[in-house]
Amino acid sequence: MEEPALARQDEKQRIRRKLQEKAVELAAMNRWEEALETNQQILGLGEDVDTFNRLGKALMELGRYSDAHDAYQQALRITPTNSIARKNVARLDALLARGFESGQVHLKPRQQVDMRMFITETGRTAITTLVDVPRSPAVDALVTGEKMTFRVEGRNVYVIDADGTVVGRLEPKLGQRLAELINGGNRYLAAIAQSDPRSVRLLIRETYQDPAQRNRISFPGKLGEAAAYVSSLRYEEYEDLLDDEEHTDEIDVVDEEYLTTDEEEEIGLEEIEQDMGDDDDGIEE
Repeated sequence: MEEPALARQDEKQRIRRKLQEKAVELAAMNRWEEALETNQQILGLGEDVDTFNRLGKALMELGRYSDAHDAYQQALRITPTNSIARKNVARLDALLARGFESGQVHLKPRQQVDMRMFITETGRTAITTLVDVPRSPAVDALVTGEKMTFRVEGRNVYVIDADGTVVGRLEPKLGQRLAELINGGNRYLAAIAQSDPRSVRLLIRETYQDPAQRNRISFPGKLGEAAAYVSSLRYEEYEDLLDDEEHTDEIDVVDEEYLTTDEEEEIGLEEIEQDMGDDDDGIEE
């Protein structure tokens, strides 16, 4: 009599694991509507803190801030000390306290970028921390993978969201370099790597090199850390994804704290400064 019950339990766990894998894959591809539906299916098989966290993440990415807040609160109901849920509840509290509900922060839909596009050869991809980041609801609502555009003004390169709001500026040396390259015909893709109350980090990839710029590397220096950083983002905020030992052996989950350390090597400013040395005389004040 016990064997059929055990078989049913094993089958339920197998289905749950497959759905969990699917939910993470969908999140990695920024397919948030499907991720939302998949996590709701998992909850139908039983509640757990990780699924509520994933549900909250999907809802937040879709701009459903009140619903996301509720999902993270459910995670805290199960595990009051869960750091992911606590962090996101605090973030959503700040947004909701300002009266921002669905669709009120972003006038246009967020454009999401597949972060795997930033895993490329050295010299074409960089990660950097923005300067002059304003305190604003638009910045508070930034999410990983959100596409940004550049606006060049003289030597400065401003980072712009889908609504045309400035969310920061590239630091001066990098900004000057990219301003020259963009004006010379190069094109770049940019997406938010990380956003929190302390800083906003941006991933940049060269998508087109103008023939006139063929002898200039966009991002000189050692940039291998940018690719490693992107790889870690695949499981951002999911370090407690599965409690099952057998399954966690199959997935290389990166600890959340990796994303907030200073170990990643950002673009080599000495290399940029050296490379720009020959061009300084030709730059207008």
